[in-house]
Amino acid sequence: MRFAPLLQENNPFALTVDPYWILVSIVQFLVLLWLLRRFLWGPVMKTLDDRARRIREGLDMAEAAKAERERMTQEVADLLAQARRDAGELAERTTKAAEAAAAQIRAEAQAEAERIRERGRADARSLHDQALAQLRGEVASMVVAAASRILGREVTAEQHRALIERSLDEAGRELRH
Repeated sequence: MRFAPLLQENNPFALTVDPYWILVSIVQFLVLLWLLRRFLWGPVMKTLDDRARRIREGLDMAEAAKAERERMTQEVADLLAQARRDAGELAERTTKAAEAAAAQIRAEAQAEAERIRERGRADARSLHDQALAQLRGEVASMVVAAASRILGREVTAEQHRALIERSLDEAGRELRH
């Protein structure tokens, strides 16, 4: 009710609507709208579109980088797996080669040991034969000396040989046992 006095027709402060000014306001609004669309809305929309395009490109590049990173990660994993397989194969080959070398060294050592044993046996046989020959000679001399004393006479070559042979045979039998 406070505004009731202002609504009277004779009131100088009353609100009156003039169609001319409504038309002027509409024209001004349309001109302002056209100017805004032409000079402000267009560049703003162009800027927003450019920004949206750059954001899309950035997202696309981020996706491409992510895919590349995943591909590289997979490639690194594959390379590591291959390197592990290669290292395992190399270790296995090295182990087999070392085992083969050890087996060869053992075989050579056994062959060398057998050769040394054979040489030792041959040397022992040779020494045995030499000792036996020397012993035969000494035994023969002792037999001849003993036979000469026992018989009190000189023994002939034939008797001497027969005595030696018999003595050697008896001594050989005793040595073998």
